[in-house]
Amino acid sequence: MSFGAALKQARESQGLTTQDVALRTKIRGDYLRALEDGNTSLLPERTFARSYLQRYARELSLDPAPLLADFDRSVPASAEMTQSLRGPAARPGPRAPGRGLSPALLAGVATGVIVLAAGGYYALSALRPAPAPAVVTPAVTPEPTPAPVATVRLSVSSVPAGARVYLDNRDLGVTPVRSFPVDARRNAQLRVEAAGRAPLKETVDLSRSRNLRAQLRPTGQNSALVDLNAARAARPAPTPATGTVTPGGSTTPTTTTPAAPPAVAPTPAATPAQAVNVTFSGASWTRVTDAAGRVLYQGTPPAGTVKGFPKGVTIRTGNAGAVKVAVNGAAPAPLGQAGQVVTRTF
Repeated sequence: MSFGAALKQARESQGLTTQDVALRTKIRGDYLRALEDGNTSLLPERTFARSYLQRYARELSLDPAPLLADFDRSVPASAEMTQSLRGPAARPGPRAPGRGLSPALLAGVATGVIVLAAGGYYALSALRPAPAPAVVTPAVTPEPTPAPVATVRLSVSSVPAGARVYLDNRDLGVTPVRSFPVDARRNAQLRVEAAGRAPLKETVDLSRSRNLRAQLRPTGQNSALVDLNAARAARPAPTPATGTVTPGGSTTPTTTTPAAPPAVAPTPAATPAQAVNVTFSGASWTRVTDAAGRVLYQGTPPAGTVKGFPKGVTIRTGNAGAVKVAVNGAAPAPLGQAGQVVTRTF
């Protein structure tokens, strides 16, 4: 079997292509195919071709010696190369003094050096690891920390009691609403409504906690909003006593009755119509319906919210441990365990 056929058979038995071998040995694919076909006319100089054959055989785990011998029989060395490798022929007579090395020997030495340098270069190229790609870490821009939002407390009562309270279209429940936590803001739309009464719509300043009372007058009249804290601060101090001089020279003391404070209707005590108070200690979706099935409230109020409802309501909540119910002024009790879905009628 020729050296080319042996190379091709070994490569195919290992399931390799000439391209695979070219990547491993750093030898051009057309040179590998020329070695397998025995087409020496396509190969480079004989010295390089023998080096490629030897490297190809070792890559396929073959003994390169018999393959090189077959190659030498196919491509014999030229007479000049053989003479240069063996040395100058013996000539009779004394050697001329000062004679240098023959050009053929110098060419052979130079060729050997080139072959060794090329082999070393390819070996180093195969062993040198590929450079790792540079990893570029993008600069991380810290996100600005949002300013905290202040919370204030809003209390709303009404005359008559039991009116529905809305703040910016959010249902806060029925009056009295006590210390409801809301975000501080300058302009908030407050709406208080009751059946048979003129609705109250006002823009209120919630930059601080407020205690407000809605005077809901019959339909056709204007309802009014009273700031209870401002009304208390505006009450006048009592006027000191003064005297009146009589013709006899005596002074008759007189007492000035202090002006009566502005009439403020007292907040009515809780009546049986608002006998069920619900306190939310955490987030919990809740729906409250009356005996007729009408929805009185539905939503997830913030923690700390207190809502009042009449007796006979049905409460359904998705987190019973965060909802406490007080009936007729009794101590509030949780509807159930945390995360428990409960439906109860009071």
